[in-house]
Formats: sequence, C-alpha cells, structure tokens
Amino acid sequence: MRDSREMLSFDQGIKSTRSGQLSGRVGGSRTSELKQIDRYDFKKGEKLSSDQERFVRNIFNEFAENVMIHLGALLQTKAQLTLGAIRQRSYHSFVSSLPDPTAIFIFKIDAETKGLLCLDMSLSFALIDKMMGGKGASLDEIRLFTDLEKAIILKPVNKMLTAYSEAWKEVRKVESLFLNMDFNPMAVHISIPSEIMVVISFQAGFAETNGAVDVCIPFKYLKDVLPKSSFDEFLITRGTNSGGSQLAPSNIITGVEAAKIPVIVELGRAELLFQDLLYIEVGDCIKLDTEVTSPMKLKVNDRTKFLGRPGIKENKMSIQITKVVTEGDEEFE
Repeated sequence: MRDSREMLSFDQGIKSTRSGQLSGRVGGSRTSELKQIDRYDFKKGEKLSSDQERFVRNIFNEFAENVMIHLGALLQTKAQLTLGAIRQRSYHSFVSSLPDPTAIFIFKIDAETKGLLCLDMSLSFALIDKMMGGKGASLDEIRLFTDLEKAIILKPVNKMLTAYSEAWKEVRKVESLFLNMDFNPMAVHISIPSEIMVVISFQAGFAETNGAVDVCIPFKYLKDVLPKSSFDEFLITRGTNSGGSQLAPSNIITGVEAAKIPVIVELGRAELLFQDLLYIEVGDCIKLDTEVTSPMKLKVNDRTKFLGRPGIKENKMSIQITKVVTEGDEEFE
C-alpha cells in the first residue's frame, strides 16, 4: 500500500513537471517552493569573435570617414560622425528601443538581405534645413516629414549609402540601395522579431545639430561575409596588395580631390533702399562700390582667397588670378 502511494505521488510529480512546475512528493520528499522552468535561447551563444568585431569596427570607421567626405561636400559645412558602440540585439529589442517617430531608411544589401539606417528626427530636420540653404538647425517641435522634405532627405541618405558601399570594398562588393522610408519603428519589418542583429551606433554632428545614427544589419549576414582570416593577417595582405598605408582609408584623397567647392567672383557691392528695389526695371543701373580698374575678389566658401581681373577664354567669361590673398591682408575677409 505504501509503495502504491509513493508511485502515485511520483506520477503526479512527472505530470506537474511537464506543465512547467515541480510540486508535491517525489520519492517521499516535498519541494520547498514552486520552480518555473525557463526556456534556454540557444541563439544567445552566438556573438562576434574578437577578430570579427575588429573587422566590423574597421569597416564602419571607414564608413564614418566616407560619410564626412560626402556630406561635407554636399552640405558645404563640416560633418562629424564618430563610431560608438557595436552591440548584438534581437530585432524586436532594437526597434522597440527606437523613439517614435524615428527617421528609418530601409536599404537593400543583397538579394536576400536588408539593413536599417536610423537617424534622429532632429538630425534629419537639420540636414533638410541645410539642404534648403539654412544654417542646419532643427525644429523646436518634432513632426513627420512633408512630401517635399521626404524628397530632400533622400539626397544625403543616398550619399550615406554610397559611403556604406565604399567602406566594404576591401572585403566584398556591396551595392546598397534605398528601398523605403518609415517613421514608426514597430511598423518596419525586415526580419523576424527573434533574429539577432548587429547594431552599429554613431554620434553625428551636422551644421548646428548633434544626434544619433544607427546602422542595423543581420548577424547571420555579417557572419557569412566577414573574412575567415584573422584581422592582423587581413591588414598585412591588404597592405601588401595596395602598397600603401594599412590603416588610412584609401579613398580619402580621391574623395577630397573630387569634392566640389563653390567659387564666386564678386564685381562689387551696393546698398539699396527696399523701396528703390521694388521699382527696379530692366535697363536701370546700380552703382557699385568698386572702380572699373579695381581687381575683382574671388571667394571660396565666402572667404576672399584671390584677386584677379576679368577676361574671356575659349569664348567663356573668366578671371585671371593676379594675387593670392592670405590672412592678414586688407582684402582678407
């Protein structure tokens, strides 16, 4: 009789265990408290190795350098992008951490893989303001973009995606392509919620505004495409093949040389009353503050750098440089 009672209690213990709890008598002893069985997530063990993380850090340091070159030329102002943390998070955890709204740009990495480029709304409005000729200030009250603003923001975003592709060129050919834009993080679906992602965070500064920039890429994609060799071997191989510096981004000089700089030739200046300006017609003359024989000022980024005289070359108006202006000269501004 005693054996049958113990067997019954043991069976009850097994049934309780299958339901997720341990309770009652098991082998004649009683558990002190109920215990919940936790599921083990085997994906928790997946993480970047030290060499893989060095590869990622090197690639996205170069990405930051490329962004500063491209946006600096586009915005005609200093652009700053500093690499911060590199973290692994589930896709759901990452999108849940983003403020609503956030400027989220979905881009195509390859035929099967998509990534996210996320910008602070304040930073996005600063880019738009600078593109429209402003000082690069953000809005006091955050709102969604208008249709015009959506079209304007795509130009600097595409420059950033070009910088992303260029940063990968030492590892593999990547042609990132903008796909879509959204503002609600929970409405963006590029992966299943439990998918492990690698989130690369940056601190950015454009014109008068600072903010955060995040790049989110699937972990399994990085794991497959990163070189299998050690990072030190990769640097030696790259240095041997390129014959140049191992650490300096190879495209910085090329990018600077290709940057467009606004050059303005100033004939002279004049001050008018607004009332006079309203009645100006074709054929009217405005008296400038310079003589006909005075040299013209050639300005680079609104600073007088050269003096010259006008002329014609190959049937086009031109200016011949007669003096290089340095800081301290009377003409320097």
